[in-house]
Amino acid sequence: MARTIKLDHIAKVEGHARLRVKIDKGKVKKVQLEVFEGARYFEGILKGRKFDEAHIITSRICGVCSQAHTIAAVKAIEDALGLKVSKQTNVLRELLLMGSIIQSHALHLYFLAAPDYFGFDNAIAMASKHPNLVKRGLRLKKLGNDICTLIGGREIHTITAVIGGFQRLPGQQEIDALRKNLEKEMKEFVETAKLFAKIKYPKFERIFDFYAMDTSFGYSDKEGFIQSTMQCVGKTCIPVVNYSQYFKEYIKPYSTAKFVTINNKSFMVGALARVNIYHDRLCAKAKSILKDSGYKIPMHNPFLNNFAQALELLHLAHRSIELLKNLKIRNEKLPEVKPRKGHGVAAIEVPRGTLFHEYELDDKGEILRANLIPPTTINLKCIEDDVKEFLPSLLKLPEEKLKLELEKLIRAYDPCISCSTHFLELVWE
Repeated sequence: MARTIKLDHIAKVEGHARLRVKIDKGKVKKVQLEVFEGARYFEGILKGRKFDEAHIITSRICGVCSQAHTIAAVKAIEDALGLKVSKQTNVLRELLLMGSIIQSHALHLYFLAAPDYFGFDNAIAMASKHPNLVKRGLRLKKLGNDICTLIGGREIHTITAVIGGFQRLPGQQEIDALRKNLEKEMKEFVETAKLFAKIKYPKFERIFDFYAMDTSFGYSDKEGFIQSTMQCVGKTCIPVVNYSQYFKEYIKPYSTAKFVTINNKSFMVGALARVNIYHDRLCAKAKSILKDSGYKIPMHNPFLNNFAQALELLHLAHRSIELLKNLKIRNEKLPEVKPRKGHGVAAIEVPRGTLFHEYELDDKGEILRANLIPPTTINLKCIEDDVKEFLPSLLKLPEEKLKLELEKLIRAYDPCISCSTHFLELVWE
């Protein structure tokens, strides 16, 4: 007999979704992650708009990842227009993106994930016993906000990054002050990585592949290729321009969100993928904490995405200080941008994984076609497959404990389905 259980704590996931599970004689027969919120049609909205509107429109997809969509859009449009930008512009964009990831990771780790492992429903309740943890999370998130505000003009939906560069540049004194603030708080980044290294995560592993851009953040100076823990497809890394030949989107009748596979298999993007692939390029302190944790690379436990995010927080803070220390602001004027017919693709690493933006322009610079693939879309199939394999080990647990373990698994991916959800409903058959 079917019954419905509301998982109210899943409020700590962004977006409307329902998990439908079918059990037959103790075996998991069906797992469906049903995203049922209304489609937002951004790809349709973009059609017919001018090339210089794409980054403004797409930044509104998400209030958490707005900087990511802005940067992906301007890079894809620049690719379509054949436009190259200055070294200073690339550095400022990297800083803006790292600020976005720092604020997002800090929010997820301390306010969404940590309460699960410290025995609280939410961060407000956790603050009663662990006020220093909550205060640390707030300080780290503010540092990410400060980077976004200085480089992008404001914390959310930043406005300075445009095609060809920045329409306002930060002052040198502001750059130096930000660097000093980051240096002052480095201990907090270190303690965060140590904290999430020590947490006892559920014992669960599933062998699947990980993909991430060979991109900046000090991981690599090379762009344009997607790396994998399984030597990519056919032992050759995937060129970003050919992403659609490998990353296959498809629709399931029970979800308004698309799913993505490679060779009909699920895979994971995000912090865990980046650490698994580029662990040897982490800053020295992050490497040391990873080594002392005892976890072996590649890590196949999806719960360890929390630990990977904590390592990234430390690495990104170190990388930001390094860039700020060497950044001497020059007054650069924006180039003259003329519309032309073209096709452009950009892939960048954002808080939850690899984000794709693709645009086709006509000779007037109007958008003929747009394709956007956010990382949560990529991870949905992986979450379904994880639940299917993890659930049998939970069937003998009390109902509330079972629900919590499923919530922790889903939350480990830090999914960003939208900015409006309040629950995930589990339908148990």
